Amino acid sequence: MLGVAIVGAGNIGKLRLQVIQRSADSRVLVVADVDEVRAAALAAPIGAQATSDWCAAVRNPQVNVVVVCTPTKFHAGATLEALKAGKHVLCEKPLARTASEAAEIVETAEIHQRLLKTGFNYRYMDNVRKAKELIEGGAIGPRYFLRCRYGHGGRPGYEKEWCTDLDISGGGVLLEQGIHILDLVRYLLGEPARITASASRFFWNFPDVEDNCFVEIQTTTSQTAQIHVSWTQWVNILSLEIFGRDGYVHLSGRDGHYGPQRLVWGKRQASHGRPVEEFFEFPAQNTSWEHEWMEFVETIKSGKQPMGNPTDSLRALELVEAAYESSRRQAWVEVAPMTVLAGSNR
Repeated sequence: MLGVAIVGAGNIGKLRLQVIQRSADSRVLVVADVDEVRAAALAAPIGAQATSDWCAAVRNPQVNVVVVCTPTKFHAGATLEALKAGKHVLCEKPLARTASEAAEIVETAEIHQRLLKTGFNYRYMDNVRKAKELIEGGAIGPRYFLRCRYGHGGRPGYEKEWCTDLDISGGGVLLEQGIHILDLVRYLLGEPARITASASRFFWNFPDVEDNCFVEIQTTTSQTAQIHVSWTQWVNILSLEIFGRDGYVHLSGRDGHYGPQRLVWGKRQASHGRPVEEFFEFPAQNTSWEHEWMEFVETIKSGKQPMGNPTDSLRALELVEAAYESSRRQAWVEVAPMTVLAGSNR
């Protein structure tokens, strides 16, 4: 049985706790938050300890795994402390505010030989898993391009939330939400080679971060990805299409206001008539968090690397930084060839 400490008792910490408690192989022993009352609200119903001292939580000798659910600014401190204490770590995305912060975390994981995972739960969504199965099975032939629209419209007082504060978050909509899509580009299409982007602030009065970002990526094999992530998308949307020689897959939905997960598999006709489409509907409940946690537990047992491993974690941040650089320069930016980090099971 794995003993787990959760650092950060906000909405994601609560979600992670619920998933872990449903697992047969793990139990939450400690919940830490700067607001001990909030920590206690999560910990008390399951008989876990609550504390405002996250350092003590991650050093607890009964804890094997630390799940970091704090605002991004505090990811590095909590994750580094946990790794040095000999714990495996699942840290919410992004791993850090910058690639340099992430590189220090990755190096520490290697030194202490602990598993390090970033929470890229979108890889585990039912429609993404089905798309991966179809693509790898040759259902759409060689892949040509990807298009994605992803966003929501914010909410009253959004300017005061931590995710829109550059010092705390590290970036705007591209880093906060778009990083999931950049990770899916690598997972479903190909490895990026160059990138161009335009980051803009259209509506929200954020002093330092963007509320929209338009990105184009060219992969090492000349595929193209077009991405628009937005906090001025007044009706929530997650739509991702991948086209190939023999057809396409169109993923939509997520959960909540995004609607249930769906997938359309279109099969190109030799006559170039209307493609034959097959539809896949998935339960409204988003099970990606359960699938992600189960895989992480299995990799702890096996010693293999999960998805969201150090290579995935660092590469996603490198792509975000390349996009921001492109927006500043208003030019294409070449992405350095990817280095597969030690221990990463790709």
